[in-house]
Amino acid sequence: MTGAGAPIRVLIVDDSPLVRQVLGTILEADPAIRIVGHATDGKEAVEKAFQLKPDLITMDINMPGMDGLEATEKIMAYRPTPILIVTSARDRRGVQITMEALAVGALEVMEKPTPLPDQSWEDLGTRLVEKVKLLAGVRVITHLKGRSRHLPGRVGADGQEKVHRVVGIGVSTGGPGVLSQILKRLPADFPMGLLIVQHMSEGFMPGLVEWLSREVRLSIQLACEGDLVKPGLALMAPEGAHLVVQQGGRARLRQALPVGGHRPSADVLLHSVAAIYGEAAIGVLLTGMGRDGAEGLRAIRDAGGSTIAQDEESCAVFGMPKAAIELGAAQDVLPPSGIAERLIQLARRSVP
Repeated sequence: MTGAGAPIRVLIVDDSPLVRQVLGTILEADPAIRIVGHATDGKEAVEKAFQLKPDLITMDINMPGMDGLEATEKIMAYRPTPILIVTSARDRRGVQITMEALAVGALEVMEKPTPLPDQSWEDLGTRLVEKVKLLAGVRVITHLKGRSRHLPGRVGADGQEKVHRVVGIGVSTGGPGVLSQILKRLPADFPMGLLIVQHMSEGFMPGLVEWLSREVRLSIQLACEGDLVKPGLALMAPEGAHLVVQQGGRARLRQALPVGGHRPSADVLLHSVAAIYGEAAIGVLLTGMGRDGAEGLRAIRDAGGSTIAQDEESCAVFGMPKAAIELGAAQDVLPPSGIAERLIQLARRSVP
């Protein structure tokens, strides 16, 4: 692990010599980053991950021989290292493989720097360097396991268990795999609607929705203005817009300023869920950096709803759930399997 003040050690994996050179030039222009090696395919990437022990790996997806998905699986199983997928693969198969790589442990994805005439290298370089610095310090995990803890929820005004009608979910770094684990366990006739904010690099949300649609039994789609929140349907916030819900259970998209640096923002979504559904709401906060969603989760608990945070042991990044737990916003602290079980348990007392 890099010591205080030491540069971030990066391994670049790509089968293109030009791309390796471009990425290396961009990253080493920052004195806080040092390229310690290159790999031309997945097999070499796995070998050099062990030999060089980098702080971060940039991983291409489409490579001859062992591709980026298989390399990511092996690295995360035997030598867990923060991995940033850097890819130009935007066709259906490329997006599928990218989402699977995120599900098996890669932290984030961004498009390969291929500047158009109206784009500057400076802008592309800045975004890549920011990603590398952000992810290099993440404590990655080999597999998901952890303790579960349940705190008693509140009952309705009549003393009976609450009936829930909607689930609001906020998630960031490490999210696609965790969302898949949770949503896979929910039945197609799950009696509540779901609203989801997932922080995702620009251009990859449609691919994530398509991938999840093939993984789970629920209906999943990008939210559009006026969509009805209904049982068995998960609406995911599109890029560049806040997702909120209004009276009557209709989704609304707002182009307001980012909140806490995020648009869409989990806090914005969860605050609206608390305001409209009150004790009929469930709030869930999953893995991610920062504290987006913590205040919104507390708003749901204060309104009498049920709240869940992912536990530290299973998080790629414990920032968002930790912030919520420290606020006293989370009634349940559970791993993904436990979150799904808790949602199903709450659903048994719910109606459409």
